[in-house]
Amino acid sequence: MSANQRAVIERMLASGESCNQASSGPAFLSLSEGEFGHHLKAIDNNLGEQTAIVADAFSKYLKMGEVPAPYYPWRIAIILRREKRFDLEKLFLAAWCGHFSDGNGVRCAQLADRLRKLT
Repeated sequence: MSANQRAVIERMLASGESCNQASSGPAFLSLSEGEFGHHLKAIDNNLGEQTAIVADAFSKYLKMGEVPAPYYPWRIAIILRREKRFDLEKLFLAAWCGHFSDGNGVRCAQLADRLRKLT
């Protein structure tokens, strides 16, 4: 367990905050399940929102080593493909997969597959 994870757990125990609150995660992660789903749908095709989420998560990764969730990079790739910005999608996926090539899970594999198909 990293020092950051210990600090978050200590803060949760001391304050009664949720994990997201104690770790200073994005505010939308503390929404109720219904509100969270509504929020995701509202920003689903918003490239600015998706890139802001990834930029914030990547910044936290650089500071604390917490790997970002692959859902938001997936949305960015989808949006770029829809906009026929194939070169930008390829650059984005190459950067993402370059940092997180050993990611586990279906979504990480799908991101890598998208990159392979573009190269």
